[in-house]
Amino acid sequence: MKFFIHSFIFCFSLSLSLSLSADTKTIKESISEVVVTATRTPQTINQVLASTSVISTEDIERYQPTDLLDLFHHVPGIDIARNGGIGATPSLFIRGSNTSHALFLVDGQRINSASLGSTSYQFIDPSQIERIEIVRGAKSSIYGSDAVGGVIQIFTKKGDFKPSTIVSTEVGSNVLKRTAIATRGAYNQLRYSVDLSYLETDGIDAYRDDSQQNRDSDGYRNYSINTNFGYTFDNGVDVGLGFLEAHSRSYFDEQFNPERDRFSDSIIQNIGFSVSAPLKDWWLSKISIGRSMDDIDDTNGLDGSDLSDFRTTKDQYSWQNDIEIFNKQIITFGVDLYDDESVGSTDWTDTQGILVKDRMNRAYFIQYQGNFSIFDYVLGYREDDNEENGKHNTSNISLGAQLGKSHRIIFSWGEAFKAPTYNDLYWPIGDYSAGNPDLLPEDSENFELGFRGDYTVWKWEASIYQNRIDNLIEWALAGLEAYPYRWVPSNVASAKIKGGEFRADTSLAGWDITTSVSYTDPRNQRTDKLLQKRAQKKFTFDIDRSFSRWDAGASFNATSKRYTDTTNTGSLGGYGLLDFRFSYQLAEKVKMQLKANNVFDKHYRTSSKDYHMDGSNWALKLTYAL
Repeated sequence: MKFFIHSFIFCFSLSLSLSLSADTKTIKESISEVVVTATRTPQTINQVLASTSVISTEDIERYQPTDLLDLFHHVPGIDIARNGGIGATPSLFIRGSNTSHALFLVDGQRINSASLGSTSYQFIDPSQIERIEIVRGAKSSIYGSDAVGGVIQIFTKKGDFKPSTIVSTEVGSNVLKRTAIATRGAYNQLRYSVDLSYLETDGIDAYRDDSQQNRDSDGYRNYSINTNFGYTFDNGVDVGLGFLEAHSRSYFDEQFNPERDRFSDSIIQNIGFSVSAPLKDWWLSKISIGRSMDDIDDTNGLDGSDLSDFRTTKDQYSWQNDIEIFNKQIITFGVDLYDDESVGSTDWTDTQGILVKDRMNRAYFIQYQGNFSIFDYVLGYREDDNEENGKHNTSNISLGAQLGKSHRIIFSWGEAFKAPTYNDLYWPIGDYSAGNPDLLPEDSENFELGFRGDYTVWKWEASIYQNRIDNLIEWALAGLEAYPYRWVPSNVASAKIKGGEFRADTSLAGWDITTSVSYTDPRNQRTDKLLQKRAQKKFTFDIDRSFSRWDAGASFNATSKRYTDTTNTGSLGGYGLLDFRFSYQLAEKVKMQLKANNVFDKHYRTSSKDYHMDGSNWALKLTYAL
């Protein structure tokens, strides 16, 4: 712990001392990347007042990810736990908050399960993604429920005016096989993009107990399609239609039922249609209509019997208006509607015995952003009215000050909330689990202070934050003598999460270097114990360089230990993983890529001591551009 704290303090102090002495006249002028997630309006990454990370197309190409978790390891403030290898259900913690506190969006639409509250993002193929924006901090005042820890928005690939068709094939350890084809382009004002992919692997033997059916490897397969079409009229009106669907099968081991060869068939789907119209030079209006689906079906692989089946269908409607009242002063207002319908092999009933199947959420939001002199500011307010949970109001304030050409200081305050899921409220009472209809929505109040420096050849950013969550929902053993293994959710009196992050990017002797240090202290205020499965410290280091025809890079990712129970008596040790990656342009249209992960074959656990993680693994990929 001291090492990580001292590393953070040292890096932060060094950056301040170097930045204060930097020559601001030599600042490199460049076009900054544009992001939209932090305010739902376009901003450059330098202007945004929230802690924001971007995983670009170039990053996805460089890191050669097998799934999205391979990308999130590089992002400060994100910690991941998983029982097993690829395809296994992960837990993702943004700044120590719960998995369900991360709101996932695909092209602006929610894709989470209403029964679980989590998102099956692990099934989305990274090759079909254009970029990912990660905003850390409370964002319910602009997005509503779930955005307690932050928002992760996935943008799928779209057509452009450089027609291309790319075919790739990949092989790797654990008998991994992958094939993908993508074509995109434009004809006059029409844009198009079609991506198809298939992945299959034998996986690893996830569970430590090898009795009966648990002794085999747990395989995984996935086939995905992503299509996007768009058209821009002469008057500036733009229409877009997108479709994403991923089918997956994941095998996994069971602790209490080793006689089954259990697997899950999953489908995630996202359909969206949008119209963006410049009503005036100063008024942009956008209407979005869509539907997302999260379907999971568990099966006994030996006799083919259904074990469970749950499906969430979410119809979504949004109307957003951006009005520039005068130079750089923008008012954003609109309406969000979404209707959750959830059906499954288990019926959810309320305390009156009435079947619960769907719930409508209506929301109205308004936001004002602008600048004055050296100051930038954002103020937001939103009212959500849920048929099941009632009304909830949230606000936010962010203020930034530009100190010279190189330095910036930012303060932000925001509220957030998380509504209980169907499972939280109404899961039937059984020997091993039961819902709690008396649960209250989780409430959050987040404070953050940030510092940034941007110079000719390097830049840095640092932040400290505190997120207090009241009525935190946690599943834990109920402590009943008659049912010693029954897990029940309850509202923890309060949880306080404190932490800090530091990130720096530079270029030295042709090598691009990115490093970050994250520290979080997520505690149950009633017991003063750390929340489960979160690592307090995380360190990342990435280095890459391009040569004439080949590229080389390496990553080091280290995390501290984490506790596996609410009493902090059981723990999993920290670990450090080293990865290498290479690419070589064999011919004008042929490229070869090779990656080697966990090269020292580190044995580690992230969720439970009973479940393995993958050891050393590799993948070789060939890409042909038609």
